[in-house]
Amino acid sequence: MAVLLALVGACATASEQVESPAPAASALQSPEFTARQDHTVVLPLEPALPPRLAWFAGLMPLRSIGADIFRVANPTFDGRGVLIAILDSGIDPGLPGLERTSTGERKLLDLREFSDEGRVPLRPVDPRGGTVRVENLELEGLGVVVGRSSGPYFGGVFRETTLGSVPSGDVNGDGDLDDAYGVVVARASEGWVAFIDASGDGSLADERPMRDYAVAPESFTFQTPDGTPGPVTVAINLAGQGDGPRLDLVMDNSSHGSHVAGIAAGHDLFGVEGFDGVAPGAQLLGLKIANNTRGGISVTGSMVEAMAYAADYAGARSLPLIINLSYGVGNEVEGRAVIDSLIDAFAAAHPEVLVVISAGNDGPGLSTVGFPGSASLGLTVCALFPGVFAEPPKPDQPPPNDVLGWWSARGGEVAKPDVCAPGVAYSNVPAWRTGEEVSGGTSMAAPQITGASALLLSGLRQLGTTARAVDLKRALITTATPLGGTSVLDGGTGVANVPRAFQWLRAGHQSGAYQVRALPDGANTSAGSAAFRRAGLAAPDDTVQTFVIQSVGGQPAARLLLQPDVPWLTSPPVVEPGGQPVSVRLTYDADALSQPGLYVGTVWARPATDTIGGASFGLTNTIVVPFGLERPVTVSGMLTPGAAARYFLRVMPGASGVEVRIDLAERTSGATLYLFEPSGRPHLGASSVQAGPGRRTAEILVSHEDVVPGVYEAVVVAPPTASASYRLQAAVPSVRLRRAQHSPTLTVENAGSRTVSGMADARLIGARHVHRVSAENDARRVVRIVVPDSAAEMRLEVRVPEPVWRRVTDFGVTVFDVAGHKLSDGPLHYTIGRQSVPLDAVASGDTLLVELAPAFADPAGDHTWEGELLTDFLRADPIALVASSTIGAAFALPPGGVTEHAFSWPADSLAARWDGAPLVEHTVRLEDGSRVHSVATTERR
Repeated sequence: MAVLLALVGACATASEQVESPAPAASALQSPEFTARQDHTVVLPLEPALPPRLAWFAGLMPLRSIGADIFRVANPTFDGRGVLIAILDSGIDPGLPGLERTSTGERKLLDLREFSDEGRVPLRPVDPRGGTVRVENLELEGLGVVVGRSSGPYFGGVFRETTLGSVPSGDVNGDGDLDDAYGVVVARASEGWVAFIDASGDGSLADERPMRDYAVAPESFTFQTPDGTPGPVTVAINLAGQGDGPRLDLVMDNSSHGSHVAGIAAGHDLFGVEGFDGVAPGAQLLGLKIANNTRGGISVTGSMVEAMAYAADYAGARSLPLIINLSYGVGNEVEGRAVIDSLIDAFAAAHPEVLVVISAGNDGPGLSTVGFPGSASLGLTVCALFPGVFAEPPKPDQPPPNDVLGWWSARGGEVAKPDVCAPGVAYSNVPAWRTGEEVSGGTSMAAPQITGASALLLSGLRQLGTTARAVDLKRALITTATPLGGTSVLDGGTGVANVPRAFQWLRAGHQSGAYQVRALPDGANTSAGSAAFRRAGLAAPDDTVQTFVIQSVGGQPAARLLLQPDVPWLTSPPVVEPGGQPVSVRLTYDADALSQPGLYVGTVWARPATDTIGGASFGLTNTIVVPFGLERPVTVSGMLTPGAAARYFLRVMPGASGVEVRIDLAERTSGATLYLFEPSGRPHLGASSVQAGPGRRTAEILVSHEDVVPGVYEAVVVAPPTASASYRLQAAVPSVRLRRAQHSPTLTVENAGSRTVSGMADARLIGARHVHRVSAENDARRVVRIVVPDSAAEMRLEVRVPEPVWRRVTDFGVTVFDVAGHKLSDGPLHYTIGRQSVPLDAVASGDTLLVELAPAFADPAGDHTWEGELLTDFLRADPIALVASSTIGAAFALPPGGVTEHAFSWPADSLAARWDGAPLVEHTVRLEDGSRVHSVATTERR
């Protein structure tokens, strides 16, 4: 069972890898919860654990939300009669467990492509003579095509290179991306049909006609020349478009969507009888919104178009529908994204459809819920780390307790997440991903709640009734089990409980749907559903916060009783929402908010006519009182297993960096330090670092260029099965740096109150190019870049303005060679993103293509955008710059003292000068062991 302890995650709501808290010796060993990166390693041929053993061990963790108990008590309330739409990376139709429901019905009702990744361009061809040339391929055996169709005829070529990288793009499993397959599409009596040279032998004589998956649930696999089937199962979408057909190949070349589908509704997974997901009786729509070649990004309009398709499909068949969106990106300012408003509009227009959304994987910092998880009317799900994954099972002993996932995003500017569910599971993966059946993230928690909602709807329908989306949502929120030691910003109202939610619905409780907005008041600049004063109160009289409440659906209560849950928060006793927005003024007790720390309080609104039915909504207020870093901060703490402690640090303008570190007590097994910037995003440099056995200290340094004035958040997290005792220290450097514009000269100023001594050095590490990019109607832009001599690495930084970010659902940054082979992908997760591209396999002088591909939320909206691409080429052999002073770059400065250090350019100008601005790294090391780091360009005259 020790094999369980290395998890590889697939979480769609975070673009970077998130390390786990440092574990105890027997606990989880460094799982990586990552979002959208196609692995390019050789995959194991055996599952991470035999499926039967995984089922027996409870690695499909249904117990936490009571789904197993509910199904045992109500065997037929297993999701039958309910449709679940999985908007994701696709679903592999060849996987055991996704073939039939518990009642023997077809599990996958439709597979549909919205990402254009599998598009096969077609053009008219003439099949006379039995042979046709399509692009550079010659296809024989067209007599079979003509004999089974009447024309017209269209041809095209599908190339593996369009799918990105090995192994996900290697559809025939031969280890490369060099294969191309000819296709002929023709009109037949039953509509359009496609003949695909799946064997790659240049002949269609032995190929059967394929129809649209909605017409006939057919699928196939590509093959190697010796007839061995490939690891990717493919369906097709085929329909008329204008005067001809449109052909899309539909496949899950990520594994994310298949894994999510298995959790939500798998039945007899891996062919093991009884190995089920949450709702094995439910049926599925697999709606592919993700372009996996470009890092798993959604594309323009794919989310809203897929939701509309799902609603139309379910409505035409009178099926209750639940939508699962295990997807999202980071918010810069929560509550302002276009996709949030589009999801809220969809929910208002389809009150019978519940939209379940993952919260994101940027925790444990506050204000990290991604969009569209911040949509008010969606049900946003946070993740538990199930105890069954924490350590090998012990005979006759229960597994450790579940803990809130350290990676799970937290609220702040929005009153999210809503509820929690297990965020790690052993589930389906396509054959090429064998060995990675265990994945984790809020992506895996959302389908738990989607499946739970299907159980509730299934039971109600069999009892002759139903529930609106708002009632399903409120039932799960109201009856959740609170998570000890957390606030509503961490875990919402707690862990969902299916049996209690069903009782709530059976009791006839109902809820209205409300939009809540916190108006900008005092230090609150939030535009979301919660008030968030990240920098504390603006002034002693900043004690009033106004919320606006709007009924947007359901059956709103005529009168709501208001009750704060903390003593420093005061509200009026009642509010009477009607058809128009209603304002509610809350007041704070400033005297109770004076000490550094985090203060979270909520005013709960309960219908006066149904007080036992729970709250209809909450007015959540967060006040942060930060430590000032005018002098170093030192605090000590003790954490229980899985717990987190937050420290807020005010950094003033002019600071040359930030240094945060933890030192563990001798017997502490481990802990992890996280750092979040004033906007709430993870620090652009190293956002987390572990301390543990053999490494008692963990440190994060913010460089001179990366410092953002404002309030940083440092979080210390204990491992899931062990406590942690630590000391945290935070400081800004006592020296300030100023760099010359036209030379590598560095000025050092002592801003502290004591004399400081140290040493400065400088190195020429490479060169930078800055590309300003914009587009009007064409969303994608490609920047061509030539690799200079002796470059070991290319680092990219992409920046887009916040108004652009609010209009997208994703922003792809993908690097290709000129032949179309993908070298790297790193979608933006915030308005600024960085990506590193090793150049081991790239020759000097080669041209690389950097593709910038925003995905706009509204397909009919504004698609203009602008951005900036910085490309840094780093030398394999950085060149040390020589200090001009005879005493070198040493200094000793009294308080207020200033010293200037000039450095000389190297004599070998050919070796030093690449095209672009020279990139110089300055480092100042002080005698106390601290250091200040700066990397920036210098103009050479």
